[in-house]
Amino acid sequence: MSSGHRVQTADLRMHYLQRGTGEPVVLIHGFPETSYSWRHQLAALSEHYALFAPDTRGFGQTDKPGIRVTRQILAQDVINFMDALGIERAAIVGHDWGGIIAFKLAIDWPHRVTRLALLDTLCTVWPRPAQHGYWFKAEPYPEEFFAKYHREFIETVITGKSSTPLPGRPESPWSYISAPPRAWAGADDLEQYARAFADPASHAHAISYYRDALPFHIVQEDSSAAHGERFEYLNPPKIAEMWLHPEGYDKHPLFPNYMDYGPEDRHKRFTAPALWLYARPTRGGTSAATAVEKVPSGSPFLDQFSRYFPDLRARPINAGHFFIEEAPEPTNRFLLEFLKGRI
Repeated sequence: MSSGHRVQTADLRMHYLQRGTGEPVVLIHGFPETSYSWRHQLAALSEHYALFAPDTRGFGQTDKPGIRVTRQILAQDVINFMDALGIERAAIVGHDWGGIIAFKLAIDWPHRVTRLALLDTLCTVWPRPAQHGYWFKAEPYPEEFFAKYHREFIETVITGKSSTPLPGRPESPWSYISAPPRAWAGADDLEQYARAFADPASHAHAISYYRDALPFHIVQEDSSAAHGERFEYLNPPKIAEMWLHPEGYDKHPLFPNYMDYGPEDRHKRFTAPALWLYARPTRGGTSAATAVEKVPSGSPFLDQFSRYFPDLRARPINAGHFFIEEAPEPTNRFLLEFLKGRI
């Protein structure tokens, strides 16, 4: 892999990895990782494209200014990154939080995006079982947890276990994590992420990503409202009440709602080609990917993808959440076929 580069954007000094020549593709990493997570894609796809993988604001070697973030700020960071490198239009690929940023970029700057690939991520509707979304809003638990357990957190998220067991609720939502279907992280991989996340400034940004940039709303149909919907904002203390419910967050009266953190975007559409790759780990000897072409539907979480993308295709990958590293071969194959317009 090529060594890292740095570029001064309008307001950030950003670190990034670059490899290959041709049409540009920007790869946006997820939480709690860095641009390092794209090492397999940088190696495989650079034979066909010019790949650019920045560390997002607050992570890796990019600046950590400490301000509260919004999705708008994070997407603008990538636009500024493209501007600084003279990239007018690019295919955008985002994993996890990188997908949240990629969605916001595409929905607000569609003229800058040729194609959009979202990898095990979401658009504006939060998945109800993802308990960390409630925990992050429960100050001071995340602050205290990351200060004490930042390395054990990385170990647990990446490998399913840590040298010191993590506490349970309310201190932490992470003790439930089990090992991924196939172990993929070596000692060097683990050290890359642990070293990057040891910086307390990264802890503060991680908390702001979830607490400030994902303002949860309840969506209610209302024919008299703009676009037929109205929204009830639930501030962080209100969401924290869910996390601290004596019987568990899933027993709170608000839990049945699918929270939406982007009501300002729900009427927008991205009409260029879009790909949704999602983790669907299965046991046994099945292959790491299948060619199922049906787009999943049936809940507000699943339906958000078809809502925003009229030209959508979806593919499952038989691996865990970090399939860009756990199952790089099918990931790369689907991305390459999509970027070339073959799926």
